[in-house]
Amino acid sequence: MNVHVDLHAPIEKNYDEQLLTEIAQETIQAAGAINREDIDITISVAIISDKEMQRMNKRLRNKDVVTDVISVGDYSDNIDISSVNKSEIFLGEVILCYNFIEQFAKENNVKIDKEFFTVYSHGVLHLLGFQHSDEMFALQDAISEKFCYNK
Repeated sequence: MNVHVDLHAPIEKNYDEQLLTEIAQETIQAAGAINREDIDITISVAIISDKEMQRMNKRLRNKDVVTDVISVGDYSDNIDISSVNKSEIFLGEVILCYNFIEQFAKENNVKIDKEFFTVYSHGVLHLLGFQHSDEMFALQDAISEKFCYNK
């Protein structure tokens, strides 16, 4: 499996396409959601302002508030993804609000990098069809710990 991330509107941090690709690949592998070696996966990542996130959240989820992440994907779950007979797939888009993530981290005394990695992994898991559960939260926490340790 080969994962590629297209990063749009990067922030002035060290969250480049290479790092986001590594986190996405690790998340997908840890989730065990895609068991094909011959597949190329693309994920789009956008980092947007609070105002843009509030608009997106209202339009997509009918919630008129800012949030940390929204995932928009074409597949409902790993079975749906596995049934695709293509060697290349677009998994979807992870939309992040860095200001919201940063503020949450500060208010909760969490390292900003750890919170960002957790939220980003959370978004990728949603693209794989995961719903909020103990398994999902354990996976995203393990991924963020690994990348904070390596940073």
